[in-house]
Amino acid sequence: MKLLRSELKSEFNKKLFDMSARELPDRGTIFHDDQITCELSAKIVQFGFQLSGVIKTITNYQCVRCLCYNSKELALPIKLWLSSKEILTGDDYQDMVHFPKNIDHINMNDTISDIIYLAEPMNPNCNDNCKGLCPNCGINLNQSSCDCKLDSHDSPWDVLNNF
Repeated sequence: MKLLRSELKSEFNKKLFDMSARELPDRGTIFHDDQITCELSAKIVQFGFQLSGVIKTITNYQCVRCLCYNSKELALPIKLWLSSKEILTGDDYQDMVHFPKNIDHINMNDTISDIIYLAEPMNPNCNDNCKGLCPNCGINLNQSSCDCKLDSHDSPWDVLNNF
């Protein structure tokens, strides 16, 4: 998604931008469909532009317990400052993107891809009560049960009980 400097100067409010997930660099995110919607507002500030809004999309995550894919609808806030200054330091400037004055547009694909990727849960679960896979036969215990008998006395961690 390219934003023109002339668009940013018009200080648009809640403008909708639709884009394809195929336009984004690959970060390993699996999209449920190809649609990404951004509702953005631009405002002129002292050192450039403030860009804020919401990124909406649906992603698929693989459950770490049962390995099934599940969809998750995301509505991710975005708040960035586009500045022509190369070096701004401090916590107030951590969301700063360099946007030189001699460039007439900025490509937001990398930034949008990073925001979506960072929203992925570290240990995604399909639900809190997921039973996972049988460690013996590998069957998904959420869908059916198995007749495996697990010997709870034969664990590699039993040695720790002797301490």
